[in-house]
Parts: sequence; structure tokens; C-alpha cells
Amino acid sequence: MRYLFWIWGSLMHVAILWGVLDVNFHSPVLKGLPPIQLPSAPPAKRLVLFVADGLRFRTFIEDPPPYLIRIMTERGTWGVSRTRMPTESRPGHVALAAGLYEDPSALFKGWKENPVDFDSVFNRSHQTWAWGSPDIIPMFVKGSGDKVQGKSYPANWQDFDGNSEGIIRLDSWVFQEVYQWLTDNEPETKYLDRIILFLHLLGCDTAGHANKPYSREYRGCVTYVDREIERLVRTVEEHYGDNRTAYVFTSDHGMTDWGSHGSGSLDETETPLVVWGSGVNSLKKQVDVEQADIAPLISSLLGIPIPVNNEGVLPMKYLRDENAAYTAGALIANLKQLKHQVRGNRVLSHGSDSEPHLRETSLSQGIHRAEYLLTAGKTMEAINEGKGLMSLAKESLVYFREYHRGRLMFYLTISWLGWIMLLFLKITNTSLDENRPKLVLLWDVLFVCTSILLFIVHRVSGTSGWRLQGYALLALLSSWLATRSFSANPCPSFRGGWYWIGCTISLTSIMSFGLTMRWIFGAATLCMCAIQGVLFKDADRFLPWTTIVLAAFPLLPTVGPDTQTHLVLLALVIGGMTVITADDRHMNISLKAVEGVRLTTTALISSGLVDGRSLLSWLILISTPLCICAYPVEVKGRIFGVSLAFLPTLALLSVSYEPLFLIALTGHLLCWPMTTDKLCKMWGFKKKETISVKDFLVAGFFMLYVLLGFFGTGNIASISSFDPTWTRHFLTVFSPFTMCTLIVLKTSIPLLVVGCGIRTLAPSNLFMTTILLADCLTLQVMHTVTPRGSWMDIGSAISRFVIAMTLPCLMLLLYHISRLLMTYSVWKIDHSQIKQHV
Repeated sequence: MRYLFWIWGSLMHVAILWGVLDVNFHSPVLKGLPPIQLPSAPPAKRLVLFVADGLRFRTFIEDPPPYLIRIMTERGTWGVSRTRMPTESRPGHVALAAGLYEDPSALFKGWKENPVDFDSVFNRSHQTWAWGSPDIIPMFVKGSGDKVQGKSYPANWQDFDGNSEGIIRLDSWVFQEVYQWLTDNEPETKYLDRIILFLHLLGCDTAGHANKPYSREYRGCVTYVDREIERLVRTVEEHYGDNRTAYVFTSDHGMTDWGSHGSGSLDETETPLVVWGSGVNSLKKQVDVEQADIAPLISSLLGIPIPVNNEGVLPMKYLRDENAAYTAGALIANLKQLKHQVRGNRVLSHGSDSEPHLRETSLSQGIHRAEYLLTAGKTMEAINEGKGLMSLAKESLVYFREYHRGRLMFYLTISWLGWIMLLFLKITNTSLDENRPKLVLLWDVLFVCTSILLFIVHRVSGTSGWRLQGYALLALLSSWLATRSFSANPCPSFRGGWYWIGCTISLTSIMSFGLTMRWIFGAATLCMCAIQGVLFKDADRFLPWTTIVLAAFPLLPTVGPDTQTHLVLLALVIGGMTVITADDRHMNISLKAVEGVRLTTTALISSGLVDGRSLLSWLILISTPLCICAYPVEVKGRIFGVSLAFLPTLALLSVSYEPLFLIALTGHLLCWPMTTDKLCKMWGFKKKETISVKDFLVAGFFMLYVLLGFFGTGNIASISSFDPTWTRHFLTVFSPFTMCTLIVLKTSIPLLVVGCGIRTLAPSNLFMTTILLADCLTLQVMHTVTPRGSWMDIGSAISRFVIAMTLPCLMLLLYHISRLLMTYSVWKIDHSQIKQHV
């Protein structure tokens, strides 16, 4: 039953994590929508799409490249293209080509796979040729038949070592391939229309990750791309000679000053957009758009159907004023395409037999009026009518997509409250009351009857899919398990007073605000210092001082764009001094020599004197568990050994004060009473007794340690942020799985130390109390996730929720891993002593 309980808990965490993201960001893709044909005689026969991966608007506009700034001021129209979180390459390209924003299910589809079976401008074109990164091009080629033909360079070219020649090679290969294609395919393609040439240019993204977006290498890459675009445009115009080519230059996402992206800051969400050529207006001023608006713009320039799941709005100012009638027809086609989505979402939420909604009827009547005005030659009136309808179409689409959002969030809340109650009853160690079988049977019968009723309602309602009923069933199952367990147990009793209840609520409330403002964790740590002074009468005299030092780290600024190697080296020096002065009971001579070599090698690699990517860094990583097993299993000695063994690995993955935080955290934990017997005597509880209110407060301390372990290192601004600088000493060639694994390891090292502390400082029911408090914190955070607001607000809410949701699962995993770290030894040991200590 114990294993079933934790399996159910893990499934609940996954279900709620998936459910909240699904409710707020459900897949916009609907099957069976008809394509809408655009008017005849489009302005362009072909289009060249340049996507400079990772180019942010601020750098572009502060030092504009010569050719593109000339286009912006003389021949074309330009503006800011606002992307949506997550600001990563794959969802950015999906928005550009398909006009939709990627849904959470894409996370489980693989990096190079189609995230969903989406429609795009590429497969709506007569033919598309694409060149670029092996992580982007195959996404559009796979499953497209013969519509999209792509070619990519080798994956090992994507190297973040900062070498400018290697960065330029990524883009120069693309341009050379296009020139070769123009030469080889001249007879077959010269007279084709509705074709797209897609150039994915990865150089800016690679330079930004390796050298930061304010570097000379980054700006040099922008200048090179600008020069090659000018050359290619001249070649294309000479090759076709008909002035019927349109050009679009943009980016998939931006980048922060420290070379990462994924979140919702302005530098990550604002990208440049420059459009010129056949059919394009020459406004010579800024016209901002949403990233999804680029898909209907490309379709309108080429006269191809707008992707059926597009949610972008045609930016009419980018189209030439002389083609007002064509623009009006394209706008009406955009409205019809959105109307089909509105109808599809209405059927999905209300059922196939439902009557058209008033919004849908108003939209249809407005489209008929616009078509009548256009047929009557009243082009401007038709355009104005279409503009007014566009907001109605977008609002209607959002209305039907979010129609069940409140109900679904209610089901998820009930499901989560059921799990919290079940965990609470598990912690209290209450035993079954055999005098209540009838009450338990009543809940069982009620559960079965309600499940049958839910099935009947689903069949009668006619709604497609099991989404709504699935969440309802989850809420029903969770509440049934909770109420059944509560009915079978006597009411739990607590030992303690209102004073400790108030302290626990206050500390937990402060920590909930820390997810929004990192410095609050420092204030919470200082509060913990004061409470520990009252709670721990016989604690180590250095405990309050180490708490104050620990409280300083959340007050420090987050890790900036510059690598502060001197702080990493300072941590290694402190580690070396610790090795030298360590007691022989904690480290023998051989172990001191091994740790000294590891620390010295790490210092040489961190300072740049030795390149550890091929062998040395990996040897230090692999040797970490072996060194841990060589330390004595005495509690203080083993926690000391776990921290010291992980210090070189953390230093190799660090760019600033992260290893100093590990040292401070370890020093603080070593000042705690280190045996369960001493804790039982100090806190006044017995292992088999009911947990007291005071124990909830101690569990709050450990939850704060976990949050400090995540946020105290200063470089986890968002769950989706990514900076390959962190893995520069292990590998620089782009490898998402390996890099993410190393980054997760870096994040987990302080949490592993906390896990070791929890295992040795507290019994298992106190650890479960920590999980309970963390889950209560998640209950508050899950309701802050919303699909509305600025991209910064949306991204921050997602990050807070994912962090709060995954930390309890990570705590559980690390708690069990710490058992091996705290007990296993390569030397022959007395197992009875291990039991006594642990």
C-alpha cells in the first residue's frame, strides 16, 4: 500500500502539472477545417524568408545593419514582431509558418519532430525549399510529402565554443547552398509561382549563447548576414528579372543580456521584422505585429490559402496601397478562416448539435456585409468593416477556447485538495477505525453511481472528446479516495499551540511571495533564524551566524552576462583549505590527496588553463559518487563528504557564486543537531507518535532550504531559460539532451545536500510534512497561471507554477537518492552503526 500511495501521488503531480498547462494553453489545432482560397492575381510569385535565429530587436535597432536599414528607410515596411513564451526556436518557427502557438503536448513530441500535425505556409505553397539547422528544417520536411524539400549541415557544426569562424560557417553554408540551388534548378523553377525559399540562419543565436548579444561576435554575425542578404537579393532579382519576389526578414525569438532565452522578457519577445519587394508597402515607418501575423502576411503576398489553424491577423499596412481590392479580399479570407475556427471550437465546447452562438452569427453576417461592399466596389468600406470584425473574431475564438476553463480549473482544484487531504491523513499516522464500515461503503456506492451518471451525461451532451469528463473523473476519483480515507480514520489530533501554527503560516506565506520576488527568501531565512533561536535551545552556537550568511544569497543580484571566474576559484580555494584542515576521522590521507587533485584540476579548467571538454571534466563528474562512498558513514562526515565531492562538478557548471552558496548551505546544515535521537529529545516527539504542530514549522524550515537550493544560486530566473555557458567545460556542440541533463544536475546538487540533511535530521513523517507544505504552496500558485496579460506576466506565472509543482517530486527523488549517498561505503563497515546514525 505504501508504494501505491506514492505512485498515486506521483500521478497526481503529473496530472495537475499537465492539466493546468492544458487548460490554459490547450492545443489550438482542429482537424477537418476547410482551406480558404485567396483572391486571384497575388502581388508576388515567390517569397524569400530569412529567419535570423536569436536576433533581438534592441541590438538590431541600436546598431542597424547598413543594407536592411536602407530597406527600412527607402523601400519597405518594418516593425517589432512580438513572440510568445516559451521563446524557443521550435515554437517560434511554428508561429511564423503556421500562425499558431505551440501547445504543451509538443514537449513530449521530440525536438526535431512535428509538435502537432499543423498546417503551414510551406505545405500550402506550390513548393518550398529550406536550408539551415538540423534542429529546425526536418520539422517542416517530415510529413510534408514533396511540398517541402530541405537540406541541413551536420549537427556537430552547432558549437558554442565562441569561435567566430565556426559561427559564420553556419550561415555561409546556407547562402552558398541557395546560390548553388539557383544555378542547378534554373530551368525547373524560373517560371514557377507560389514558391518559398526559407533560409534559417543560426549564427546570431550561436554567437549570442557563446559570446552574449552585446559582443563583437554577435554584431559581426548580424553584419555578415546583412551583407549576404544584399548579395542574395541582387542575385535573385537578376536571376528572375520580373520584380515579382517578396522578401521577409525576421527572427524566431530574442535573447537576454546573459545569452539565454525561453522566458518572457522584452529582449526575448521583441524581434525585428523587415518586409520589402513585390506587393509590399513603402511606409518607411514602424508597424508592430504579433509573430503569428506573419503567416497570413506571407499567404497574402503569394496568394496561397492561409493555414487553417492560423490565429494571426493580416497586417494590412504591409501590403501596397495600390492593391486595396486584393487586400480587402485577403482580409475577408482571413476572417473566414478565423470563423471556421470559431465554429469548430463552439462544436468542441457545446456539442455537434448546438445552435450557432450569437457571436458566430454576428461574425457571419459581418463577413457577408464586407463581401457585398467589396463586390459593389466600396473597397475602403469593406476594409473598415473587416477591421471591426477582426476583433470580434479573435474575441469569439478566445471565448470558445476558454469556455470550460473555469469548470476545468475547479475540477483540478478539487483533485489537488483531495490529494492534499490524503497526504495529511498519511502523515498523521492515524489507523483504520473498524467501527465505520457502513460509512466507507456509502462513499464507495456514491462513487460508482456518480461515475455512471458522468458517463451518461457525456453521451447525451454530444460534446466531442473526453477532456471535460476526464478532468471531472479525476476530481471524483481523488475526492473519493480522500473522503473514504477520512471516513475510515478517526479525527487526527495535534500537539502544540496557536503560537507555532501562526509561525508556520507566516513562514509559508512569506515563501509563497518569494516565488515572485527572490529577495523575499532572504527575509524568510532571517525569520527562520529568529524562530530557530526560540525553538532550538541547545543548538550549535554557529547556527544563527550560518543562517545569516545563507540569507545573503537571495539578496544578491542574479548571475549576469559576465562569467565571474574569481568567485568560482574562491570557492575552490575554500574547498582546498577545508581538505587540508579536515579531521582524519572525516578524511584519510588518500582521500585528501584525491580531493586535492580534483579541486586543483577543476581550478585549472575553470581558469581556462586546461581544456576539460574531452576528458578531464567528465572524469571529475564520474569520480564524484566514488569519492562520496570513500567518506565515513558518520552523519557529519558523510554530509561534509557529499558536499565536498560535488563541489568540483558544481564549479565546472558555474559562472559566478553558485559554489559559494553550496559551501554556505553545507556549513549551515552541519550546525544542526545531527541525530534523530537528539532531535526527538529537543522537540519532544517520539517516532511513532502523532505529528505535532511544531513539526510543521520544522518542515517549513526544510521547505525553505529546498527553495533556497533552487533560487539561492542566482541563475535560475525561469524554468525555460537556457544558457550553454553553464556547460562550456563539458561540451560546446549543441546537444539538447546532454546539456539539459547537466543543467538539471547543477540545479540538483544543492537539493541533494538538503535531501541528505532531511534524511539524517528528521523521520520520514517530517519529510512528508515538507511535501505537504510544498503542495499547499502549489495550490495557490496554480491559480496564477493565465493565458492573458503580457508575455512577461504569462511566462513568469508558468515558471512559478512549474517550479512549485516539480520541486516536491524532485524532493522525493532526492530524498531516496540521499539514502545511498548517506549509507553506502566502499570500506567494510558495521551496519549496526549506520542504523544507529540514520
